[in-house]
Amino acid sequence: MASKSARTEYIREKKRSTSGKKRKAAIRTKGTTKSAKDLFKD
Repeated sequence: MASKSARTEYIREKKRSTSGKKRKAAIRTKGTTKSAKDLFKD
């Protein structure tokens, strides 16, 4: 059985890697550049 601290470190590591997953995926697909509509207020 893993020690309490080893288990905690593992949980934290997984949390950090998965946090913001939806935001990161959205940035990958849509990008961060503003649309022409936002830039030029057409």
